[in-house]
Amino acid sequence: MNYTKDPTAGLSNEAAVAMIGNRYNLVLVAARRARELSRGDTALVRSQHSPMVTALLEIEAGQVGIDYLYKSQDVAPRRRHLGR
Repeated sequence: MNYTKDPTAGLSNEAAVAMIGNRYNLVLVAARRARELSRGDTALVRSQHSPMVTALLEIEAGQVGIDYLYKSQDVAPRRRHLGR
């Protein structure tokens, strides 16, 4: 079967794991970057895929690394609704 639209962009995630070090940190880095992409940040690689796949492609390309976990967040924390 040859699909024209591959939702995973042919990712095997082994290259991304090799760039980050282990799968746990890969999940943390990719989730953080995907959250930023879904909020409107500019992608560092050209991609027409979902924010998660784009985040993984950025990791494989070496644009995002393990130091991304220690970057300060520019997002204000959520406010709790107290129901008053």
